[in-house]
Amino acid sequence: MSSKCIVYGYMFLNVKMSSLLKRALFNNSQSIRKTAALFCNATRNHWNYQYQPGPYPKTPEERAAAAKKYGMTVEEYTPYPEDMGYGDYPKLPDIGEDSKDPHYPYDNPELKRNFNEPLHATAEIFGGDRCDISIRRRFSLLHQWTWFLGTLGGFALLMVFLEDYKIGRPVTAKQIPGQGVHYLFSPN
Repeated sequence: MSSKCIVYGYMFLNVKMSSLLKRALFNNSQSIRKTAALFCNATRNHWNYQYQPGPYPKTPEERAAAAKKYGMTVEEYTPYPEDMGYGDYPKLPDIGEDSKDPHYPYDNPELKRNFNEPLHATAEIFGGDRCDISIRRRFSLLHQWTWFLGTLGGFALLMVFLEDYKIGRPVTAKQIPGQGVHYLFSPN
């Protein structure tokens, strides 16, 4: 198909659409209001009521139902304390995305998650681009501070002790043959 046909087709479509719009505007102004209501109201926004946690489980039957809801066994299911406001949502261990096994065949390998796996209540903190509080450090915090303060202290001591020893380019004193004028600018 040539580019000329595409341009003419676009122009025809543009003229056709503008005439339809003019006809809709001038003939029946109520039709515009009805279509605007379809595009501007909140009915198209999605919210799934099943994602909302239920009330805090008080009986063993409620605990078993909540554990089944989140795909966990009754033994591994522990809800958050009742005064925190999380309802029956399970208290998951604080394991960040970087601490999970990178070679495990996850259903969603970008986020290291499996299908239907519950998210942590503060999952926005434990993302792959954020902090990981469950990471095992290579060096302890005391070791890191010792090296940091030792390096700064060593440079400070060098600066204090070597302050009297000035370092510069070695040059000899000016060599002047005698007192008075010892140079001549001749016009010749």
